[in-house]
Amino acid sequence: MRALYFTKIDYIKARTQLYLVMVIAVIVTVIMQMSTDVTGQVGFMYEVFIAIVFATTPFGACSRKDAGFQQLLPATTLQRVLGRFLFGFSLLLICIGIGLGIVAGLYLITGQRTVVPLSMCLITFAIGLVIITVQYIFFYLVGESKGTQFLSLVRMVPGMCYFFVSMKLMGEIQKDPTAAIAVIEKMGGNLDSIGWVSAAVAFMVMAAGIVLCTKVTERKDY
Repeated sequence: MRALYFTKIDYIKARTQLYLVMVIAVIVTVIMQMSTDVTGQVGFMYEVFIAIVFATTPFGACSRKDAGFQQLLPATTLQRVLGRFLFGFSLLLICIGIGLGIVAGLYLITGQRTVVPLSMCLITFAIGLVIITVQYIFFYLVGESKGTQFLSLVRMVPGMCYFFVSMKLMGEIQKDPTAAIAVIEKMGGNLDSIGWVSAAVAFMVMAAGIVLCTKVTERKDY
């Protein structure tokens, strides 16, 4: 699939930043092991925050010369756009894997059992994927080269909003778990159902974003 070649190109462009992601993950792991107040769920959500921040890295590394070179490659606009979205999607999965690894490592080293429910993984994944999709749509609408001027703003604001809102919700749930369960029951479902529905919606948003960005890019190319 030619789209994967463009994903590989993005990983090559972002390799320095990806090394930084790994270093940050190790630092977070050490902090979690040394602190008794930080739970595995918080570390897991932090890894998704990292994915949201670094998913836009290829846009910052894009230049007119690079864009022109990629247009000369034997591929359609859809394949180029899909490759970029697959970069963000795969990076999110990698960070989620790191987050789960942190939880497992914390248990093996300290014996502190912290379970990250599947429903939480799905909901957090869905939120991260939607935010990354919205970021990508913004950059494709304003243009990759022009979008670099807003890279720091678009990279940090959504990620920070996600992280602090998540921390607030986690704090409220830990204060009164019974009330949180009651709210879920009033919504007419359970966490597992909400998780799978959230993931399905996130994939639909991503698909719509790919179609939109492809059409926008085709108009700009011609």
